[in-house]
Amino acid sequence: MDLNLLKRFHHFLAVVEEGHFGRAATRLGMSQPPLTAQIQALEHGLGVKLLDRSRQGTRPTREGAILLPAVRRLEEAARAVEALAREVRSGKRAVITLGCVTSGLFEPLPRLVRAFQAARPDVVVSVREMDTAIAVEALRTGEVDVALARLDRDRLPIRVLPGAPDWLMAALPEGDALAAHQAIDLAALEFRPMVVLPRSISPAYFDGLVAACRAAGFEPNAAREVTSAMAQLAAPGVAFRPLKRAVAAGGVAIAWNVERETEMVRAMVEIERK
Repeated sequence: MDLNLLKRFHHFLAVVEEGHFGRAATRLGMSQPPLTAQIQALEHGLGVKLLDRSRQGTRPTREGAILLPAVRRLEEAARAVEALAREVRSGKRAVITLGCVTSGLFEPLPRLVRAFQAARPDVVVSVREMDTAIAVEALRTGEVDVALARLDRDRLPIRVLPGAPDWLMAALPEGDALAAHQAIDLAALEFRPMVVLPRSISPAYFDGLVAACRAAGFEPNAAREVTSAMAQLAAPGVAFRPLKRAVAAGGVAIAWNVERETEMVRAMVEIERK
């Protein structure tokens, strides 16, 4: 990628986050006219207007708002490369790449990474967030060395070491009548539209949910499919309630490709096994 383009994306993010060209210029350690010229060059190169200026400040246009998440991911990737370069300069020469589903970023990822870094301080752990289906393919191609994903069995050459199970809970609007209960019956959700992960993203999780609903006497009404349930539900106004009859969901397991297994991969798997 053109490094000038990367720099202009950085400038664009600064303006969006500050909501003002002058404050963004101060933050970037430059004067306002060059910053304005950089944004204009970016807009010309992309062929879309990115920012609207008014007395109230500066805000992304519709096109700018659409591109903003991708630009943020690019910025995060660039920072990750810089961090990795610093690790390499400090004397760490080996890198192990770990794919991880969103729910695994909170547990078990931190515990596993801390334990591995304590055992192998010479190795850099690079983490990439991805869903289960993409993680399996990344293991096959060698894009990642190890994955934390929702898998319940081996899919050779992918081996799976199951983790502790998760337990299904109901996520309800805070004002819902069912939210007044400390725990609810799964059958009470029979006629409720559900937000679910599609089977293509996490087969084990999806199949477990469907099986639980069928055991309760109904078919789930999947009104909306999302790529990350946590992103949709981790918001104000959502009440979580346990089920009266506990239902296990597929936990986050560690997976690796036996055809691409290295000494570092074996070391990480053994740490998780213990």
